[in-house]
Amino acid sequence: MVRRLLSRTTPQWADLPVRRLASSGTDNAIYRVGEKLLLRLPRREAAANLITKELDWLPRFGDLLLDVPKLYFRGRIDFGLKGEFGIFEWMEGDIAAPQNIADPLAAALALASFLNALHRVDTEGAPPAGESNHRRGVALEVLSPVTLAAIEILADEIDTKAAMQLWKRASQTRRQGPPVWLHGDLKADNLIARDGKLAGVIDWGLCAVGDPAADYAAAWTWVDQSARDAFRSACGIEDADWLRAEGWALYAAVIALSYYRGGKNEALCEQSRLTLSRLNMR
Repeated sequence: MVRRLLSRTTPQWADLPVRRLASSGTDNAIYRVGEKLLLRLPRREAAANLITKELDWLPRFGDLLLDVPKLYFRGRIDFGLKGEFGIFEWMEGDIAAPQNIADPLAAALALASFLNALHRVDTEGAPPAGESNHRRGVALEVLSPVTLAAIEILADEIDTKAAMQLWKRASQTRRQGPPVWLHGDLKADNLIARDGKLAGVIDWGLCAVGDPAADYAAAWTWVDQSARDAFRSACGIEDADWLRAEGWALYAAVIALSYYRGGKNEALCEQSRLTLSRLNMR
């Protein structure tokens, strides 16, 4: 299917080797094309708008302090599933798992500097947080019904009382500043390490303008515990935003784990359990 797509849209690349890459992501299928290209296309109808949004806005993030995907070609698919796809420059490196980061403090500070720069990017005309990005960056209280239900499902794995108490405190706080750009899904497999350093940020399908606490949740989903305070200080995060960041980390973990456990996506479940451990919920 991908080779037919290449033949029809980019015949100059149609004869290159194609192989599908394993990923814990749930929205896009990813293929390496030759040695220098990466093709991403939506796996399901609901994800089609996410890649379109990513293709629309990626050029605005090209001057940030970490690498972002460089788009080479944008095209359309129409084989039962309709939507767009992108062909990007292959970004050298590894998933930014702990074993691929030589200095956790330096990596945390690099992510903080990246977020500070992202928050300065012009938001004119940008999509607001909501249905267009799986609601990453909306007011937490909007997510209470699904979050509390997910916590109940996980009663055999987590401290539900502590989880509900954290959620109640976090969802009662409000963002006081203006909405800013956020990535929406800062976890290890959306971060690239190179030579032991944090080097890039990929998968911008959940980007939007909203509450940056959704990205500050990386303090529990990715940042090493030893560097958490330094990350907070470098970002200048106030108490209410920090509490909501905890809430966002909890939300992402319980939603994913409650749905995908039981063999549906073990890599994502492992990430979620690690986050919950860092939140002292397991």
